[in-house]
Amino acid sequence: MKKQSHYEIIYQDEALVAVNKMPRLAVLPGRGRKENLLGLLAADPALKGARPLMVHRLDADTSGVILFAKTPEAQKALAEQFRLRTVTKEYWALVRGTPPHESGSVDLPIGGDPHNKNRMVIRGLDPKKSRTKWIVGQRFHGVTLLRVFPVTGRRHQIRVHLKAMGYPLAVDPYYGGESLLLSEFKRKYKLGKMQEERPLMDRLTLHARSLTFLHPNWGLGELGSDQAAGERTFVAELPKDFRSTLTALEKWAK
Repeated sequence: MKKQSHYEIIYQDEALVAVNKMPRLAVLPGRGRKENLLGLLAADPALKGARPLMVHRLDADTSGVILFAKTPEAQKALAEQFRLRTVTKEYWALVRGTPPHESGSVDLPIGGDPHNKNRMVIRGLDPKKSRTKWIVGQRFHGVTLLRVFPVTGRRHQIRVHLKAMGYPLAVDPYYGGESLLLSEFKRKYKLGKMQEERPLMDRLTLHARSLTFLHPNWGLGELGSDQAAGERTFVAELPKDFRSTLTALEKWAK
């Protein structure tokens, strides 16, 4: 595996490359961004000149696993699986509140916010059917770690659906809180003179944990005709800020 400051190559072959993207890195160029994942990968010698092709996206502040194709044929095959919703996507989300049930789903249409082009809302402009499943991963005082499985793939879907549930991301500039602080959980928390508390996390508390799909070369001979032989699952380890936040919560917010 090749490690970079902004991403880690989890796996690659002649058809695809799976990457663990760090937070605060946009996938595509634009809006004055100096760096983006697509450009960094295209220049990475580990790809030996292969040109990465988009299959799906992650928000800039969301960390985790993302797939790129290396050939137009692989891009088409992978994109079709996302379109048909046969890809299993798991996210880890730290949310405010404590759901009373251990699992559930949200089935609410999502459309554009008529007052803010950067936001999405329930229904809104040109609403589309949207579904998100969830399971409680770990409970803390006032905060819960959810395992989230988006069935559809609308823009900001997880963030909008969690807000609609009443359990928004603990940190989310559009749909949740501004920061997650240790002083919220640790009793008798004190700072020294002239010190300012730094948040446990100050970006989206959302991580794309894993993707399960059929390899685009399945059925072409080298992978055989058995579907199980062609299935792939890639898991992205948590970045440092998410790991340290869970450690602090386990210690102080049980």
